[in-house]
Amino acid sequence: MAKVEEPLTKEVDAAVLDGIVESIKSLQYGTVTITVHDGKVTQIETSRKQRFS
Repeated sequence: MAKVEEPLTKEVDAAVLDGIVESIKSLQYGTVTITVHDGKVTQIETSRKQRFS
């Protein structure tokens, strides 16, 4: 029988969550990329796109 692993439960700093939320709120079109190293968020990158109709 395969071993079932427990999900990781780690606390995320409130400042990191605020940064992610603000990045998402500020976008109409684009991407938010979150970089994680050793289980910690190290970078939040936002790429905006401007659409013309």
